[in-house]
This record gives sequence, structure tokens and C-alpha cells, in this order.
Amino acid sequence: MRSSPLCILIDRLGIEVPHIMRCMDETARTEADVEALLSKAVSQWVSLDTSLVIFGSLARGEWAPHSDLDWTYLIDGQANSDHLTIAQSIKLSLDEKFNPPNPQGAFASLVFSHELIHKIGGQDDTNRNTTQRMLLLLESVAIGERAREAYERVVRGVISRYLAEDSRFLAEDKKKYKVPRFLLNDVVRFWRTMAVDFASKQRDREGKRWGLRNFKLRMSRKLLFASGLITCFGCALDPEALPPQNVETDESRAFLIRYLREQFRLTPLEVLARAAMLYRIPDAATASLLKAYDSFLGMLRDDTIRKTLDALRPEDAAEEKLFADVRRISREFQSALDVIFFENLTIGRLTKKYGVF
Repeated sequence: MRSSPLCILIDRLGIEVPHIMRCMDETARTEADVEALLSKAVSQWVSLDTSLVIFGSLARGEWAPHSDLDWTYLIDGQANSDHLTIAQSIKLSLDEKFNPPNPQGAFASLVFSHELIHKIGGQDDTNRNTTQRMLLLLESVAIGERAREAYERVVRGVISRYLAEDSRFLAEDKKKYKVPRFLLNDVVRFWRTMAVDFASKQRDREGKRWGLRNFKLRMSRKLLFASGLITCFGCALDPEALPPQNVETDESRAFLIRYLREQFRLTPLEVLARAAMLYRIPDAATASLLKAYDSFLGMLRDDTIRKTLDALRPEDAAEEKLFADVRRISREFQSALDVIFFENLTIGRLTKKYGVF
């Protein structure tokens, strides 16, 4: 853990972010608990064609006692009637120990690889399918060493599908890659969809749970988007993404797939931490970002704060002192992102070229 980009950056900055560190420790323990629980309670949950995929705070390394356990049972192979039975057994076992995901959400169900890989864009690419596909890239882990083959095949298949739609993924001099526009456009679409759906769901819920969901949109959801942008930009900027010279196009594409897969293996905070060191983001901005996010995680761990935010409606926010802290923390976080994406010359030019137009 201490060798992760995030831990290296924290040590270099010499800052205290106790909530980030505690969440990372609890994430590792919880992943082990989930695997042990399923291995004991559910037979045949491990196979070459299936993977239990975890999303949300556990996948981001931000697990806390109040966290929901968001998961899907990913199928990459021949359909089998046993799959539903296994998924139901998984749900029963996990719900006994962990908070279940939102029943109206995209989790706690079977997911088939065909839809994720082949239905990108168009009428068949529903919000649910888009959410599952983008979260598979931006915040997911497979539970169990022996249960990751299907997961790895599908992640690489999704990445390959995005790159297949770019007619030219190498720059004109063929010495570096271009920013993968198809992938980047879907990252941007996903962020905008989350923002639009926030408003839609609030209307459906008549303002209930507004405060907590608003805070998450300002912080963890925005972090997810930022990490996706950085990963796409890295194809053109990261020295580790330089294409092999004097090789066939297929090999160059395979190299880029491997690069993207390794970047998506990092948590969103690790992606930002690595970028901060790689592209020489000022320490003050980086420290501000991490401290703001640490405060966010700390507030989510507090029972009283969670209950207050959970009950807060938009019309009452201006009078709630606690929400003033939400605004302050989210503004500090946004200011740090502004430095990264607009003031840094290396990243800023790509933000203007690809992130805006």
C-alpha cells in the first residue's frame, strides 16, 4: 500500500490525511472479508466465465462503516441458468453483513459482457448500461484472485472497443498516441449524465436525501470524472504511454490497451496523485485537494453529519451551518482541480482542446 502513488505523494507532501489512510486500511480488510464470506457461503461463485465485481467506495479505496456494497455478477461466456441462482445466493449472503446497494440502481444483478462491449452509444446504450460500463473502467475491482479472468477479459474488451472507433490513434509522427476521443467523449457524457440524473432523481424523491447526494456529486463523483480525463490525456502525455517504434499498428494498439488497463487499475485518488507528481502540479494545490477530500471522507464517517445531510432539503441549505462546511470543502477541492486542469500548461492545453470542444 505504501508504494501506491497516493501514499508516495502523501509522504512527499508531509501532510496528515487520517481519513484517507483509514479508509484505505478498511478497504483492504473489507475486500478480504467479502471473499471469505462468499467462499464459505456460496458454492461455485468462482469460475472462468464469471467474476464478482465491486464498485463504489470499496473499489475507490474509501470504505467506511456506512458504505453500501455495490456489486454485479459479471458473465463473460455461455449463459447458464445457474448464474441467476448464484447471483441470488451472493445477494443473500452479502445483505446479511453489508448495506445493500440502492434497489433502483445498477447493481446487485447479473451483467453480461456483450452489452457492455458492443452497445456503446445509440438507443440500446441505456443509462444503466453506460453506468455499468464506465464504472467498470473508472472504479471497479474483482473479488478473489481466482475470479478475475472474466473481469480482465471484459475490461480489456471495453477498452479495445473504444479504441476501435478511433480511425487514427497515433499522432502524425507516430511517436506518440493521440487522446482517444471516443473514450473521452463517453467519460464526459457519463459525468454530464450523473449531473442531469441528480436533478431528475431529486424531483422523483421530492427533495429527500438532497444534502448527502449533493456533497457526493461535488466530491467523489467529480473526482471520478477528473480521473477519467487524466487517464485519457495520459495517452498523449505520459512517458509510459509512448508507442513502440517500428512496429505494426496492431502492436501499437495492443500497447495502448495495456497502458489504459494499468491506469484504470488505479483508484481515482491514485490517478490524480500520479498525475500531480508526473506533471509537476504545485504542492500547495495537491495538498489542498487531498486535505479537502480527507475532510469529505471524515464527514461521511460521522453519524450525526450523515444524518443531518441525509435529511437536508435544498430549500433549507442556506440556513444549515453544516452545509456551509460542505460548500467550503467542495470549493477548495474545485480550486485545486482548476489548478490541475486549467493552470498547468501540460494538462491545460488538452483541457481546452478536448474537454471543452
